[in-house]
Amino acid sequence: MTLQQINSFDTDDPEKLSRQLSDFEDRVHAEFVAVKKSSVQLSTIQTRVALPAPKPTSFALSPDEQASFDTALGNLTGILPSLTPANFGRPFTVVKRTVTNTVNIVCQDASVKLNGGAFPLAITAVGRTTFTCDAAGYYK
Repeated sequence: MTLQQINSFDTDDPEKLSRQLSDFEDRVHAEFVAVKKSSVQLSTIQTRVALPAPKPTSFALSPDEQASFDTALGNLTGILPSLTPANFGRPFTVVKRTVTNTVNIVCQDASVKLNGGAFPLAITAVGRTTFTCDAAGYYK
């Protein structure tokens, strides 16, 4: 990311300086919006609902995604991808919306650890759980 030069000012002419300061504020705002748009990622929201069989009960989790699980009709499973440098430090967010049943979290690669221990993780309480990973495994 490269920031452009905002402006220079004529301090000898008060009227011109007033216009320049107003222009300066507009340019700073525009530059801030451009930086925010290019560097701040917002999570996409995906809703996963337990449906009667034979509907899917397992769903892939993606980085920068908030997966919202409705387990009113049964257990669901979220599958984290194998470790890859492209995903290191990126959030995988799971929201369990209902009290009934369980959201089980597993990893595609059975050798990957969660907080140094083994998968799966059973989420039984309503709430949000965020996972991140590095070369050693996933963490919540």
